[in-house]
Amino acid sequence: MVTSVLHDGMKRSVNVMPSQVKFGSIEQGQDVEMYLTVKNEDSLSQRIQVKPLTDARIQIKQETYGPIAPGMTKRIIISVKASDLGKIKEELQVMTKSDIFKIPIDGVVLSKEEFTNLNNESLNKTGKSITNSRVKNRLRGSIAESRKG
Repeated sequence: MVTSVLHDGMKRSVNVMPSQVKFGSIEQGQDVEMYLTVKNEDSLSQRIQVKPLTDARIQIKQETYGPIAPGMTKRIIISVKASDLGKIKEELQVMTKSDIFKIPIDGVVLSKEEFTNLNNESLNKTGKSITNSRVKNRLRGSIAESRKG
């Protein structure tokens, strides 16, 4: 389904959401991930290509491969292995036949003590964690799946 104006020169054939990936603060030793959704807004099938990143802590993979049918979505999984302390600042490029989408990836890896202190301080002040709420802990997800079976 095409949701934008048909004669708009800025109309994109693919919609990438969210427009930026912010991990927030990550505890050292964690293995976390976020999802990027690519929706085909065109009336024809689309293929995407994802450029590899230079930061070895960040891994990018598509949930499924192949073309995206009109109106359908595809998820891109962005995972971070928080082994080294410091800032994470990268730019993910998602390419279609006619567009290049540049998605900034930001975050900071903190030591366990620093993360705990800042997180407790934030929870006491605002009631919110310092980690982005859209960030999934991969270890917790795999433990939950193993307990189901």
